[in-house]
Amino acid sequence: MSQLKSKHILFLFLLSFFFSLNPEVFEAETDKNTERLLVTYETTKSPSRTFEQPSKVDVIEVPETEVEETIDLLISKKEVKHVEKDQPVFLMGGSEPNDPFFTYQKTWINQIHLSKSWNLASTKKSTQTVAVIDSGVDLTHPDLKANIVDGVNLVTPKKPAQDVDGHGTRVTGLIAAETNNNLGIVSPSRGTSIMPIKVTENGKGDLSSVVQGIRYAIDHDADVINLSLGSYNHSYALRTVIEEAAAEDILVVGAAGNDNESSVVYPAAYPDVLAVAAVETGTNEKASFSNYGSLVDLATPGTDIYSTSLNGTYAFDKGTSMAAPIATSSAVLINESAPYLTSKQTIKLMKETADPVNPSYSLGSGLLNVDSAVQGITEYNRIYGNTAIETAVEIAKSNWNKLEEQTLDIEGERISGKFVILARSDEFPDSLAASPLASKLGSPILLTKKTGVSSEVLTELKRLHADHVFVIGGRNAIPEKISNEIKSAGINTLRIGGANRYETATEIASLVNGDNLDQAFVVSGEKFPDALSISSFAARFGAPVLFTKQSTLPKETKTYLNKNVPERAYVIGGKEVVSDASYTSIPSKELERIGGEDRYDTNFKVLLRFGASSTSKKTYFATGLKFPDALTGGAAASLSGDAIVLLHPTRYTEPLEKSVRYLTNQSIKDYRILGGPQAISPEKAWSIDRLLEQ
Repeated sequence: MSQLKSKHILFLFLLSFFFSLNPEVFEAETDKNTERLLVTYETTKSPSRTFEQPSKVDVIEVPETEVEETIDLLISKKEVKHVEKDQPVFLMGGSEPNDPFFTYQKTWINQIHLSKSWNLASTKKSTQTVAVIDSGVDLTHPDLKANIVDGVNLVTPKKPAQDVDGHGTRVTGLIAAETNNNLGIVSPSRGTSIMPIKVTENGKGDLSSVVQGIRYAIDHDADVINLSLGSYNHSYALRTVIEEAAAEDILVVGAAGNDNESSVVYPAAYPDVLAVAAVETGTNEKASFSNYGSLVDLATPGTDIYSTSLNGTYAFDKGTSMAAPIATSSAVLINESAPYLTSKQTIKLMKETADPVNPSYSLGSGLLNVDSAVQGITEYNRIYGNTAIETAVEIAKSNWNKLEEQTLDIEGERISGKFVILARSDEFPDSLAASPLASKLGSPILLTKKTGVSSEVLTELKRLHADHVFVIGGRNAIPEKISNEIKSAGINTLRIGGANRYETATEIASLVNGDNLDQAFVVSGEKFPDALSISSFAARFGAPVLFTKQSTLPKETKTYLNKNVPERAYVIGGKEVVSDASYTSIPSKELERIGGEDRYDTNFKVLLRFGASSTSKKTYFATGLKFPDALTGGAAASLSGDAIVLLHPTRYTEPLEKSVRYLTNQSIKDYRILGGPQAISPEKAWSIDRLLEQ
């Protein structure tokens, strides 16, 4: 064994040993660069080297080269709730910017819910560059000059892009005015680089200059292009350069037009441009002049807009020319909060989080709400709560408006009613076999700790008007006091629990399948990922999930299968999870192993083997490092034959890309992320969104 490999194994052993006893700061070698990790535990830990008093939080320091594997190791421990990397923080300053003319802007700032988003994002100056294709900019304006980068004058090429009309300067102020600098006005971006591209003078310009300006912006690495100009004439050349900009992931924003027409001017009318209409500032009514119609994407305030003007002054203006840069600057802020977003994703967030406006006119998705858009970075298509227990409740709320009446024969007694499954949130073995039962009953799976039922779970049971709760596991797993708490709420309890996890799984199988067993799935009872991969498919086929040990088939599982020999049994997992000896001892007329190189590859191969259901409408994505979210999501997935895709919460894995490619080939693009940002990072979630859109 190499010295490097030996050192690696020793590091993991020591780290595991330290955290099995007491969280302490890992003393990295002094000649290595290190990174700090913040570890949050489920329960309070003893004092560590980091803190003198007991706490649920600790800080550890590890070599940079060991960060990712350390995170994986820590997350896999059931006592660890969350692990995050260290990050910078910034002083927020006062509650309002100190720019003296902020008071003139406050109405529209509040209207698009901007102030809160300033506090959610860092106060660093934006690193993005916005190309303002317009009448130029007042290059010496004190509120703008620090942010102006090299541009071009396409009207008089040998001259600088100096504005003589004022229009471009007013547009630019809304995009990039320095904020909180005791001077002038604020901008949503709080200040970003401006590339002035002058294409008009005295209110007129040529289409050829606009086309050249867009090409200049592309060639000089602009991130965003603002086009507060246009005409009603389509141009193939203009559309082509817009498409070229979009292909480079440049976000293009255009003004819808000021003629009170049910149409949109070009280039805003092109599909790759965010077309912005105007509402009256302080209301949800269309501005009297604003164009409207089906080609509008979004609206922002566009009347009484105070901005920078010529000769270092400031002035009021109105028009969709003013509405568009408000959207542009807000997009910069949103993207600065999440630089991994593509321009299409930023536009999607802005549109899908917009507020309603007066429906008398079509103003796209509605009024821009920056706060909702920034929050949407974390929350978009995500179902989660603060804990796994609360996430299970949110999954139930999202998928069950009500429970259907069901009837079961249990030990010769016929029981009818509305059923819910209750499993442990912090111990997986009993819980993982419950998916087929949940599917048979059309029931959600809710979770509990050993110490008591949460108020959220009790509230959800009442919302669903549940009559019966199946408690999964013996009294050591879920104590009788849990049942008593549920009974106190007027709900009957039924316990399914054997002497061990293997027997509990067979008891569930007997209840679901009786003596008729066409198919069975056998998975590791010692590790959880493969059971999660198969849960929604087992539910679809009405087949039981049974457990085995790595090296031997437990007698409980073997006895059940000998009594009910299936036509086909599937073993999920490779030989390192279920050995050949265990595999070959499974009673079945036909036997098939489905296993990959790791849990994620196995998950993909299961999806490929059984395929998307003809009724599938979406896909659920869950972390492969912990079980609760995928378990409770599996019950929801079974309602419409959807799949559960497991992924690493932060890293790229090839099986995820293969799974998404397969799903998109089946025209399944809708999805939900299960669990909060501590389960699957926002960056990872948006990478899934991007894959599904490709």
